[in-house]
Amino acid sequence: MDNGTKLRKNRIFIVLLLVIGILAAWNLRLFWIQVAASRSLTERKIDLVENSVIQRAQGLVLDSGRGDFTDRNGVPLTGTAQKVLIGFPIHEEKSADTSTVMDRVASIVNVPLSAWQSFVRQLKGPAIWSMSGRPVPLTDAQAAKIEALGLKSVRAMTFKQRYAERQPASQVLGFIGQNPERITRQFTDQFHKGELQLTSKIGNAGLEKTFEPWLQGIGPSSVSLFTDGWKRPLPGLDTRQIAPSNPYYPLKVVTTLDSGIQQQVERTLERLHVREGAVVVLDIQNGDTIAMASTPAFQPEHVDLAKGSWSNKALKAVAPGSIFKTVTAAAALEEKAVKADETFECTGALGKYGFTCWKKEGHGTLTLEEGFAQSCNIVFAKVAQRLGGDKLEAYARRLGLEMPVGWSGDVLTRKGFRQWDAEEQGQIYAAASDKSDEGALVQTAIGQRDVLMTPLQAANLVVTLYNQGKVASPRIVREIRFRNDRLYHSFPPHELEQAAKPITPVTAKRLLDWMAETVEHGTGKALRSAKWSLAGKSGTAQVRLKNGRPGENHWFIGYGPVEQPRYAAAVVVQNVPEGSSHRAIPLFKEVMDILADNSKK
Repeated sequence: MDNGTKLRKNRIFIVLLLVIGILAAWNLRLFWIQVAASRSLTERKIDLVENSVIQRAQGLVLDSGRGDFTDRNGVPLTGTAQKVLIGFPIHEEKSADTSTVMDRVASIVNVPLSAWQSFVRQLKGPAIWSMSGRPVPLTDAQAAKIEALGLKSVRAMTFKQRYAERQPASQVLGFIGQNPERITRQFTDQFHKGELQLTSKIGNAGLEKTFEPWLQGIGPSSVSLFTDGWKRPLPGLDTRQIAPSNPYYPLKVVTTLDSGIQQQVERTLERLHVREGAVVVLDIQNGDTIAMASTPAFQPEHVDLAKGSWSNKALKAVAPGSIFKTVTAAAALEEKAVKADETFECTGALGKYGFTCWKKEGHGTLTLEEGFAQSCNIVFAKVAQRLGGDKLEAYARRLGLEMPVGWSGDVLTRKGFRQWDAEEQGQIYAAASDKSDEGALVQTAIGQRDVLMTPLQAANLVVTLYNQGKVASPRIVREIRFRNDRLYHSFPPHELEQAAKPITPVTAKRLLDWMAETVEHGTGKALRSAKWSLAGKSGTAQVRLKNGRPGENHWFIGYGPVEQPRYAAAVVVQNVPEGSSHRAIPLFKEVMDILADNSKK
């Protein structure tokens, strides 16, 4: 080996030693930074552990990935996509005139410069420009101008807002929120697999709750920010959007609602100043729910559990008053308790039990048909005395009362699935009541005493009569579809299995005709000015208000148009002061006028 070869080998050896030394120094430095001095890097007073947590937090969810609801025509009820302004805590290049940029952004979104500067200064991570707690949507023109600026600190991006500021059918849809107890109890497997955390938001009421298993998505869509210690974007990693790419999820739930009719009904309740009450509109052919509104109003993003406005009054059982006379009349006709030409005398009082008619001077001589149209208490009390309490209760069940009527059945692996959340079954007699007591009997016959009925049951009663006594089971959801619109599962219409044998078609038809007479010559005469010819039955139930004073529930149930019925409806205005003018009749008229107008479109 010559001297030149030895020299080359020595040089290579020295270079290798230098490389090893440099690598060792780097490793020692990394050990010092990451382990020995992770909490106090004194050179720049940086807490690296804290900053690594902050870096992981630099993300913003643009879409939770949860499935959405649509109406019967595919119009979204939840999950409206909108362009919003997102600010990132990034320092723009020094060459940019920061104040000029700030001013241009504020000018585009029409906000004071001081407000925008305050928003930017407070940024700790990506955040949406909001006012009053809600993201401010951008127009297409505004979004284009923002993007044209080419800024890294401000972007116009698509954000999915689950609930609208005036959310249609809010009590029907319900709300989502954290519920650790239910997650560990009802979704145990998903919790243990890590698919759900204790902080995950799940459906806590309404369709959000009942359809929770199908609404859970496969992950959120988000935008993340990556910066160095001086909040400068890391090349190629400044902002990144991450989204699941599965074309089938999330699923969407297609309801039977008509969003246009729904919103018009809700505005009518507001305009008529109905503080407590509900409206139910059903397709008279199959019982599908076209509209269901409850008041007081409710915003799913601001839930006050104690206040209770989130509760769907259309599914809560309350005293029905004289609309229950429909059941008493059905029992009388079926049992032939009244002869065709028989008359009754109403003097305004029955003579015992302190039972009186709403018309103090009495109605005089009436047939059962006339008693129905005039809503005479005395006629129906006398009929009930012939029937007895057991008969009244039996016919109530045959007409779909005293039980939940909403759609239920086996769905895939879930047995006895119910579409409706917290639907009450109502009652005819309380458990402790004596059905042989005549005082209780005559009160029951006119929908008082223990009788309770939900507006959904009341509207479905009209559907039952139209369908010759067969009790429908109203749907609120028609089907579930994949994200690409392929069918996942459908919920076919069906009759209520729990109901006993139906009343005869003859009786059902006669009661429908009597409802038409009620509008022509009875308590519903104010409806003769409606856009459609209508039929129905009024009701006034005596209740006790929260302040202890006497009050009333005002009801009207019916259908229209009479010539070719399309819709059945029930409206109730609850807890109005005693003696108030009947508020359900004008509400029913306006609801039916809405339906008449929409039928022309």
